[in-house]
Parts: sequence; C-alpha cells; structure tokens
Amino acid sequence: MAKDANYIKLINTQRWRTLRLKKLQAQPLCECDECKANGKITPAEAVHHIVPVESVTTIEQMEVLMFDFDNLMSVSHECHARIHQEMFSHSKENVKKANEKRTQRFIDKFL
Repeated sequence: MAKDANYIKLINTQRWRTLRLKKLQAQPLCECDECKANGKITPAEAVHHIVPVESVTTIEQMEVLMFDFDNLMSVSHECHARIHQEMFSHSKENVKKANEKRTQRFIDKFL
C-alpha cells in the first residue's frame, strides 16, 4: 500500500514507531495464520495492520486504524510480503472485494 500521502505521514511519526515497538515486544513471534497452522516459530520483524489503514477515506478514520493496538499483528518480513501479495491478488474473489471497498469509499466520501 503506502501510496496515500496521509498514510505516509502517519507511518513516519514517533507515535507509530513507539506503538510498533510495543507490539513487537508484546508479541515477538509471527502471528500469521500460516505460521500458526504449521507450528512454525518465526521471529516477528514487521507489524501488519489487519484492517488496512488506507481502506478508509478520512485522516481521522486512518488514525483510528493506524494506532489501534488490536488492529496490529506481529509478522515476519516473509509473511508480511505474502499477506500483502494475497491482498492485491487479481483472483475473481479479491477483485470483487476490492471493487466493493472502492464503491463503499466513494459512497462514504461523496454521498
């Protein structure tokens, strides 16, 4: 993601760096479903937003998602890359979900 200017501003704040560190200290192992299912113990190196920060339309909504500890998941770099790759998959199901999100963002912003 990381194309939205507001997201970039938020991710570069001290508030985010502090929260990210707290999450990694609280959960130092990868929490992704694949690692859990396979009993794989992998150190977490990244923090993933479960509900993407850029999935909402206003800066206020983005801040809520960005700084919500319960919206964070500690993951390895490998799992983080895989999660984002799956999010942007062009499968029929993912395209449908993306279109629904775009439509809802439009409705929220303009209607």
